[in-house]
Amino acid sequence: MPEPTDQDRIDDVSAGDVITLTDGGPYRVVHVDPTETGFLVTVEPDGGGETMDIELVSGTTVTRTLESKWDSPQSPTPHSRG
Repeated sequence: MPEPTDQDRIDDVSAGDVITLTDGGPYRVVHVDPTETGFLVTVEPDGGGETMDIELVSGTTVTRTLESKWDSPQSPTPHSRG
């Protein structure tokens, strides 16, 4: 299980990551769109299927966990635990 990192920037986040911001989270990233000043990030706050958009300035520091990408049944590469 990957450890969360707190040195990541929002610029490096992609769909499937789980992020925590200084004012909330964790959030599962659904989609990231670049904007003039940073990124519009669509997140799923509680795993319930509802999403919300958060606008973040480029360079914003986030805590990020990559685990969800590897555990996803949609992963193109099969991964086994053990």
